[in-house]
Amino acid sequence: MVTAIGWDMYDPRLTVKGELAEALPIGGCGFIHTDGLIYASDDDESKCHGFALEAGAVGDIIVLVTYGRLRVSDTFDEGTNVFTQHAGSAIGSAPGTTNAGGHNPVGYTIDTHLMLVHTGGLNWLGGN
Repeated sequence: MVTAIGWDMYDPRLTVKGELAEALPIGGCGFIHTDGLIYASDDDESKCHGFALEAGAVGDIIVLVTYGRLRVSDTFDEGTNVFTQHAGSAIGSAPGTTNAGGHNPVGYTIDTHLMLVHTGGLNWLGGN
């Protein structure tokens, strides 16, 4: 599971605000359900509508970032694609390099501890 430690850059105009139905860590992948609440992304990255600006508990109002640079404590090679993590204990966590289901990436690493994440038009990264 990848540990996000903060945002290096994001555009406030490219964010979505909503109430959490499930807890999310900072950088955690979330999606807006038909009931209007934000849930942890769990089965495929097409349900990743954004990444949590801050950690939040059930009932908290949080902001989902749809495009930005996420700083992580883990070390990655530059240029590595990142994917939503949606299995076991990693559900809703920050993106990582493990692609458990052959899904399109949601970003890539731009430095050893920095990744560019983006939810719109996932094919802009070239897919798998």
